[in-house]
Amino acid sequence: MKAMRVVAAFVLAIACALPVSAQQAAPEAAAAKTESLAGDYRLEGVMETGSGLRLQDDGAFQWFFMYGALDLYAKGTWSRTGDGIDLVVTDMQFPPQVPESKFDRMHLQIDGDELAPQWPWDMDAFRKGEVRGAYVRDE
Repeated sequence: MKAMRVVAAFVLAIACALPVSAQQAAPEAAAAKTESLAGDYRLEGVMETGSGLRLQDDGAFQWFFMYGALDLYAKGTWSRTGDGIDLVVTDMQFPPQVPESKFDRMHLQIDGDELAPQWPWDMDAFRKGEVRGAYVRDE
């Protein structure tokens, strides 16, 4: 009988401790997931387009986009929001003859290990808010 009480007390102690350790692990897991997004990505799935994205651990980003004769470059900050990340542009280089290519913000949905961009403009085959292609992490 005494052995049964000791086992019951042990099981109860473990059961009570599990939720606390799980709660402590949740913020650490969220931080690790955010940090794990940092890295270099390349755009796939969009014909005749070259684009790359670098997300840094400190929340900075650099982005380039080449489509036909159009070359764009942006840098700024990124942060987790809702279903993905938001890029907030602080500096952008774009051709003055194509002012509609300039944007201030772009949202990318997290889809497994990929980042699916919601394009910030209407231009040729790209439609504002449309998800087309995906940024895939360089290995």
